[in-house]
Order: sequence, then C-alpha cells, then structure tokens
Amino acid sequence: MSYFKEHGKTLLAHHYMIVPIKQGLKRPVMDGWQNVRLTASDIPRFANQGVGILTGQGPFPICAVDIDVTDAELSHRFAEWCRDNLGVSCERVGNAPKILLVYRAEDSDWGKSTSAWFADPAEADKPFKEIHKHRIEVLGRGQQFVAYHVHPDTGKPYEWVDFFGGLTEFAANALPTITKEQVEEAIKAFERMAEEHGFVRVKNSKSRIGALTSSELADEEDLLMTTTATIGWSLDDAKKYLEHIDNEDYDTWLRVGMSLHHEFDGSDVALELWNEWSSTASNYVSFEELEYRWNTFSGTGSTIVTAHWLLKTGRESKQAKLRLEKRQILADIKNQIADCRDQQELLQVVAKEAGKVAGTDLALRTELSGLLRQRFKQLTKISISAREVNIAMGGRKVQIALDDAQKRPMTEFGNASRMLDAYGNEIMFIAETNTWYRWNGVYWESCVNMVIEQYAKQTVLAMGDEAKKIDDDAQRAEFYQFCAMSQKAFMVKNMVTLAQSDPRVLVPIKELDSDIYLLGCANGAVNLRDGELVKPNQELLITYSTGVDYNPKAKCPLFEKTVLDAFFGDEEMANFFRRLMGYAILGNPKENLMVIPFGDGSNGKSTVLTTIFKALGDYAKMTPAETFLGEGRSNAGGAREDLLRLRGARFVYVGEPEENKELKEGLVKSMTGGESITARGLYSRVSVEFKPTWTVVMPTNHKPIIKGGDHGIWRRLMMIPFQRNYDADKSLVKDPNRSEKLQAELEGVLAWLVRGALEYQQEGLNEPNKTKEARDEYRDEMDLLKDWISECCELGDYRETSQNLWVSWEAYAKARNELRYIPSSRALARRLNSKFKVQRSNGKGFYLGLRVSIPADSDLFDGESS
Repeated sequence: MSYFKEHGKTLLAHHYMIVPIKQGLKRPVMDGWQNVRLTASDIPRFANQGVGILTGQGPFPICAVDIDVTDAELSHRFAEWCRDNLGVSCERVGNAPKILLVYRAEDSDWGKSTSAWFADPAEADKPFKEIHKHRIEVLGRGQQFVAYHVHPDTGKPYEWVDFFGGLTEFAANALPTITKEQVEEAIKAFERMAEEHGFVRVKNSKSRIGALTSSELADEEDLLMTTTATIGWSLDDAKKYLEHIDNEDYDTWLRVGMSLHHEFDGSDVALELWNEWSSTASNYVSFEELEYRWNTFSGTGSTIVTAHWLLKTGRESKQAKLRLEKRQILADIKNQIADCRDQQELLQVVAKEAGKVAGTDLALRTELSGLLRQRFKQLTKISISAREVNIAMGGRKVQIALDDAQKRPMTEFGNASRMLDAYGNEIMFIAETNTWYRWNGVYWESCVNMVIEQYAKQTVLAMGDEAKKIDDDAQRAEFYQFCAMSQKAFMVKNMVTLAQSDPRVLVPIKELDSDIYLLGCANGAVNLRDGELVKPNQELLITYSTGVDYNPKAKCPLFEKTVLDAFFGDEEMANFFRRLMGYAILGNPKENLMVIPFGDGSNGKSTVLTTIFKALGDYAKMTPAETFLGEGRSNAGGAREDLLRLRGARFVYVGEPEENKELKEGLVKSMTGGESITARGLYSRVSVEFKPTWTVVMPTNHKPIIKGGDHGIWRRLMMIPFQRNYDADKSLVKDPNRSEKLQAELEGVLAWLVRGALEYQQEGLNEPNKTKEARDEYRDEMDLLKDWISECCELGDYRETSQNLWVSWEAYAKARNELRYIPSSRALARRLNSKFKVQRSNGKGFYLGLRVSIPADSDLFDGESS
C-alpha cells in the first residue's frame, strides 16, 4: 500500500516532520535521516514507502511514550496512567499489547528517556538477549516512530486505536504538551508498577532521563574531543584503550562506535573490533544491531565523536582501574589504623605510613585522614583537626611532580590540577566566604580571583615543558593542540573555578586562625601565652596581621604619657586600661564586656584609641554605630555583612553614636555572651557560624539610651571616663602633631598591648573604683522611673493598683516623649517589680510602698507637653 503517498501531504499540513520507512522494516530508507526535511514535492519519490514521524525537532516537537511491554495487564495499566496524568492523545498499536502514545514536547532539546528493563524473576539471570523483558521509552531528538506501515513481525498494518482517528485527524500543535518533569514522573510510575506486578529489574539495567542519541553524543564544550582530525591509530592502538572502557553503558557504547567509525573511515575491520568489544556486555543484542547503528554514524550532525574521545576516555578508565587496585591494597593500612592502641604510635608511625600509601591520590588521603581522626578520638576522647592529621601524614599540601605526560588529563580539570601541582602550596580557598588566599611569606593574605588567574596563565605557559616529556609523536601533537586551546580566556577562568574544590587548597573556615593565642604580625606571630615571637608558618593558617613588627623591647613613651595624661596622672587607671586592652587582643572575650570610653570632646580618647587601632592592623575593625544602636530589631535570616566582617577581629571600634540612640541590648548580650554568631554576606547564600573573638569599644560624647534595668546588661558595660579637656586645661600644652608622632611608636604600642595581655592573664582585670562608680552613675541616669516617682507618686505605707500607676506613667511619659522606652503596662510592671513588692487582692494587683499623688489629668502634664 502507498502509505507515504496516501498520508504524506496530510501529515505535513498537520505540522509533522515525516521520513520514508523501508518496506518490511522499521527504519528509514536513507542515511542521515535525522536531518532530512521533506516537503510535498518529495512525496512521489517515496510513494510506496511507509511513513515515520521525526521526534524532538521542528516548531512543534513530537515526543512519544513507547510502551514496549508484552504483559497485557501492565501495558494497559500504564497506558491508563498516561491518559490520566499526561493527557488523552493519539495511540498506535503495532504488535499488541505494546502501544505508543503521541504527545508534544515542551521544547526541542530533549534526548530520549527510558526506564530500566524488567523481567520475570525466573528469567532475570539469563543472558540479556534471551530474557523476555519489558520497559518504556520516551522518544526524543534524533529518533522516529512508524506511523503508517505494515509491521514486519505481525504482517499487519499499524493501527491507530484512539477515538480521534490518528495523526491524520489531529494536528501536531493540538497534541497535549508534556514537560521533562512529567517524563521523569512517568518513568518512575512505570518502574513502580512493574515491581508491583512482580517483575524485577534486569541486572545492570537502569533508567535514563534525557539520554543522548548517536547524533548528540559529542561533548561540544570539550573542543579537543570533537576535533575532526584523526589520530592515525592502528587497530591494535584502539584495542589497547578499549580494554579499559566499560561496555555496559549505552551512551559509552555508542561513543565508542562513533569514534572507531570516524578514525577508520567506517571500515569493516573497525566494525568487527566494535562488535568484539561489545559482545561481552550483558546487554549485547546482535551483530546486525551494531551494523545498523554503524551505518547511521556517517553525517549524523555537525559535531561528531572522534578517536580523541576514545583516547581520553581510555586513559581515564585505566587510571580509575589503577586507583581501584590501589584501594584494594589499602586493606592493610586500614587494619593498622583500626588495630592501633597507642595515640603516639598512631600519629608518628601509622599516619606517616598512611601518607606514603596514599601518595598523591587526594581521595585516598582524605579517606585515610578521616579514619585516623576517628581512631584518635576513640583512643583519647579528644578530637583532632584534619590539618594536624595531614601534617602527621606528611604535610597539609602535597607537592606533585609530573613524571610522565599522562599524569594529568587534557581537560579543564587536568589543567586545574596542573596549576595546583605548581602553586598548590601557595594558595588556599575558603568556600564559606568564596575567598582565595595566598601565602605572602608571613601569613595567608586574601586576594581576588585575578591573582589566581595569573597563576593559571603561568601554568598554561609552562605546559610546553610537559609536552617535551611525551615520546609518541601523535600524542605530543595532540597535546600541543590542547596547549593552544588552553590559552582561551574561558579555559583559564575554568581552571580557577575547578581548583576551588580541590582538597589541596580547600580549607574549612573554622580552621583559620584557630589558635587564638597567636597574634599575626609583620615578622611572624606573637604567642600571647608567653609574649614570644613565633616564626612564620603556613600550617598555622594565620590570615590576619597587625602589619607592625613585634619587638618585645620596643618602647612607646609618648603613647604611655598620653594615656596617663588622659586619666589625670592616675596610674591605677592607666595600668587598668593597659590590662583591659591586653584582654581585648587575647581573642577570648570571657569577661563579656562592651567598653564605653566617654567624655566631652578634646579629652584624648580618640587619640589613644586610634593609635591602638593602627597598631592592631587587620585585627582592628571599624563598624558603624548602627550595628549596636537603633530599634534593636533582629535580622534573622537576613544578610549581616556588618557582623560577618568582624570575624577574627580582636578590637572593634564603633563610630561615634548620635545623641538619644538606644542600645541594641539583645545584640550586645548575644555578642558578649560567648555564644556563636551566624551571619552571611550580602549576596551569599551560605551562612557562616563563628564565635566572637573581639571586644567592642564604643567611644562616645553621648551615652546611649539603655531601657533595660536588669543586671544582665549593666554588668557588661565597662565605663571608662575620659574627662580631661585638653582645650580648657591650661596645665597641658596641646600638640597638634601628636598623632603623627604616635605613628612612629606603633611597634612600642603593640609591645604595650602584649604586656597588658600577659598582665591580665596573671592578675585579671582588677577593675578600679572609678569605672564602677561611672557605671553606677550611668545606671542611675538611665532609671526612667526615678523622676516620675519623685514628681507624681508618694512613698510610704501605701498601696496602689497597677492600673492607676500605668495611667499616671502613660500621661507623664507622653508629655516628655519617653513612652517608647516603657510602652506598655506589662513593661512598666517589669520595672516596678524590681523596686516594690506586689500584692494581689480581689483579682487586682497592688504595689506596696507608693501611691499616685498627681492625677493623670493634672495641668502639670499639659504644661510639660506644651
């Protein structure tokens, strides 16, 4: 029957893309049919052929759910699921109970999707080609299905069994549209139904979502793998690499065939090699199936798979097998770790041996490091860091010397490894903050991506030396081609991106600056336990520096005189201030303090504190007053760049607050209470948890408003009076160049701070009476009820209802614009509870010891508010 002649024009008019199907077969008549675009003028040429429909292409891309199931109950059940969940559409039967349902794809870039194969449990262990098996396939780009033809197995025409009448009655643009998510859901539904039906999954069979077809298997992003030049292999060369490649994976199987076809120009001997390699797979079908695929590889797209891909994959597969063999050898060292009974032996002997066994295999180093840490904790009940274990294994960073050209693959990943082979000991990456660091010879200094890109460029330029080690001419020529490609900008940037996840440079943020007793400086680090200088050491992971050399003998006579003058020559206050600042640089704010130096202008506090700020370099951070002052609302879940940038600081200098600003008491308590803080950057999705290491210093001419009367907030405030006025005090000569002169004493100021830290550790803060009195006076100033009780209440043997007291306070506070500080009767009750006893009588609450003496409607309140 002339199916193509009868139905061709109608199908074209309905926006279907058609191809002619060979008589007695299911395949198209021509090669390269995936790219054929027929029109009505082509119909006479193929008048007597069957009609196939291309899937996954054109303005209305078709997809089809092909239910390749010979169990009638399962086939009908899944077809009904499709009707209910994907939509009622055109349905074709060729060899019942198998059925195909036609839909329109959401877009045209789909590959095919398939479920796993299922079979009766009794057949599951048979050779793959002997199993009576079932699956579904969702046809995508590069495929076709037969629409009108005679089925080669039944000898009967394909039949459209839907009530629409088939595709000739249903335009492509009217078909139900399905999404990729629905395809995935359909495959899961079928596999669930198959298992419920009693079938089992065929060995090595798995579902594939959007698998590539033979015309799409080339990796267009890996340009070298798709170069059209041949390598010049012999069949023995190809066979050598095939030995290491898995023949069970469908996509890999197709790629191997395409690369052999291209390299050997479609020769029969190459086909035989492909068949020989394929025949040992559990899902091998027949030589005829391979031959059919082989003949489709010519001209199946603008991008093709070549032997360059086979070379790359063979090398990688060989290396993977070698790694697997090495893992098997590891059984002995793992047993040594598990059997070790002494922590010293574990770190000094077993860890060292583990490092030798792992060598440059970073995955194995990570695995063994984890086992060593676990065993150490079992033996000692103490956790040991990954950094310490890696040192015991032979160094946190592993220098890798290339001894042959196959050490690193010709990929972007390989280039990233090349860069780390050369520069891995000089850089590290912190994922939590997306920050690179480089070793500057003294400490780890943060740097921008462009700095690391320079390392990447140097790596690419040095690849010529690697090429000289390649003896094989073809491989060397291929490597030079890759060298040229590696100089592209995107290749350089991708090297940096891929390197970020390499264990040689990836360091958890919690390991940075983990020894708080070490204070980085320009010539090493100060050990604040004893005041000794520690030489620069990469393994300490210090990322901050004072920027000032530490010299324990350095002096700062002008700075010490400035401090003493600011306290009117009071040596007790000056010595206390040194201990307080020494406590701050220790990075362990266990005293839970917020330091508030206060006093009118021109009192020396800014000069003193600014000098300390400069002497501490990276450890001193400036933050705006708004961080600690304002409405006091939390920002749970929001970005807190202002807090994140304080991580690792020792001295946080708060900008001068405005008058009548409220202290964020909750934030102050949390930041001085020793609890961890969670914060994230403005554009970051990752939050960072860290413990405060700083002491907040907020110099002010205007003390902030403190609403709370509880001991919890007041015990945290360290009030430092700076009450000398350099302008008014005629006994002092004001030096306008004092700040510049103090700059020359920064080494001495750093030594002064370290001396204060040592003194604090020996004798504590030993707070003087002046600071205690200053705090008590401040607390008395902040007693918001004091004036109200004095003006509106009478003390004595009285009692008053809480309601009357609230009405009086509300009127009084409104008149003075102070109601926001105690805005409710409940807030007032909390304050009064700390001053007066409470009595309950007849369901009412009374406060004993006072009564309201001036009614709320008194002219006194009107006068105050006017």
